[in-house]
Amino acid sequence: MPKIISVFALASLVVLPLVACSSPAEPECTAVPSGPHSSDVKVTGALGTQPKVILPSPFDAKTTERTVAIEGSGERVTPGEVATVHYAAFNAATGATLELSPGSTWSETKFIVDKDKSFPGIYKSLNCSRVGDRIVSAVPPAELFGGMGVDMSTKGIGPSDTVVFVFDIASVAPEPSASPTPSSSPSPAPSTTPEPLPSTQSWKTGVPSVDLSGDEPVVTLPNGDMPTKLLVKVLAKGTGATVTAKSTVVADYQGTSWNTRKVFGQSYGTGTPATFTMDGLIQGFAAAMVGHKAGTTVLVTIPPKYAYGEGAINDQNLVGQTLLFVIHIISVS
Repeated sequence: MPKIISVFALASLVVLPLVACSSPAEPECTAVPSGPHSSDVKVTGALGTQPKVILPSPFDAKTTERTVAIEGSGERVTPGEVATVHYAAFNAATGATLELSPGSTWSETKFIVDKDKSFPGIYKSLNCSRVGDRIVSAVPPAELFGGMGVDMSTKGIGPSDTVVFVFDIASVAPEPSASPTPSSSPSPAPSTTPEPLPSTQSWKTGVPSVDLSGDEPVVTLPNGDMPTKLLVKVLAKGTGATVTAKSTVVADYQGTSWNTRKVFGQSYGTGTPATFTMDGLIQGFAAAMVGHKAGTTVLVTIPPKYAYGEGAINDQNLVGQTLLFVIHIISVS
């Protein structure tokens, strides 16, 4: 899945025993409690810097566990807000450090703390935290990528692997409105430096054929050289709300690598569309949706510069690969 993924799809929350975390001056807040796995993760290092993490023996968590390793005293994170965090992730089955943001194992990103817009495990990890907290969470696959039908094998996460996160909560702010402000639009991952989204060009020649009649698109790539520009072809036009650089979008997608000529991830056919915030996307994927209306289906080809970065192609991630996405925009908010 693209990081497209740091951030992420719809699913139902699992009912967990909750513990109160309120003060007289604040509304009541309930947080997921610590568990035997999250509390056994050893984390050292200063807040805001990449921590040293020692995992216990390989384990599979049954539900999301959340342990506060460092207690902050700042503003409380509550549903409907956007938390800016630094985070690292680890595979609890293998002990491997995960590179969810290309080229980095210690990433900065923004998460909408909303049970209807976040992965359940991310929502449960961040809800009720404070600015200044360091949170250690153990998230089972049913409440993260695997539960969304998303293939994360290229990121080192198998369908049955629990993921351990270390979140340092840097700040919290209200969720932005969907009104466009192009001059200050944040850049999607992998960059965390604010800059405009790249411009797309109309795709007119050498366009793959796409059959949308089934549950999943069937894409036939043409022979010859792969495209080198960011090109978009509108396959079907919608009439709903327009996507802006600050929208939250519910969409179905299918991703294909021109290099391998294989599908590497999709939400089509899973019954669960993905939910994306624009600042949690690779640049080419976000740029392909901006300006289009809900109900639209687009085909976009993304060179490595606007995908997962330029570099040597390998078996672990999508670095260096030119990608092709079919994106059906379902709703925009």
